[in-house]
Amino acid sequence: MKYFIDCGAHCGESILRARQQFGYDIMTISFEPIPGFANQLKEIYKDDEMTLIENAAVWIEDSVKHFHISKDITDGSSLLTSLNDLDSDYYIEIPCFDLSAWIKKTFQPDDYIILKLDIEGAEYAVLNKMIEDKTLDMVNELWGEWHHDKISDRETLQLADKVYKHLRDNNIVFNIWEMHIPTLGKAHPNLANRPANLKEVI
Repeated sequence: MKYFIDCGAHCGESILRARQQFGYDIMTISFEPIPGFANQLKEIYKDDEMTLIENAAVWIEDSVKHFHISKDITDGSSLLTSLNDLDSDYYIEIPCFDLSAWIKKTFQPDDYIILKLDIEGAEYAVLNKMIEDKTLDMVNELWGEWHHDKISDRETLQLADKVYKHLRDNNIVFNIWEMHIPTLGKAHPNLANRPANLKEVI
């Protein structure tokens, strides 16, 4: 079975692109921390057996954490306050789960896993744990976006260096995942436009 694990679903653009790029027979499991986005996607795909939406953030443990909301753009919120100097007092509480443990528990060795991480700086902690517990070895294709240029805290940047080194040393390709919403959004009228701010969807 082929799976697309969509970490950071936002308005659902990645679901559309995954089907266009990897085939319409792919099973998509999308995680989105912003409740309004997740609820909208659940409604859109409620009758689609090949798409599962969860209102949660991927992380390195099962917990409830502060998710710091960007006041400027709808895809700039993060578990890290150091990303774009987010306001530490402007947050919602969201469920987080251990991605490594979930992958180990959920998938079989012969499953084909495409992992996409667009989680606004949290990718370094998540990938570091996947490297340490060898869960990354279960992933067939790794996609996502890096956010080191938006992060200010030294600890996360040190994790970034460790992750980059491991990928280089082991010839693991991190494919860059970039979205062009106006073009792709036309494939689904309910996903055609991103909201002006997050007040509508929190």
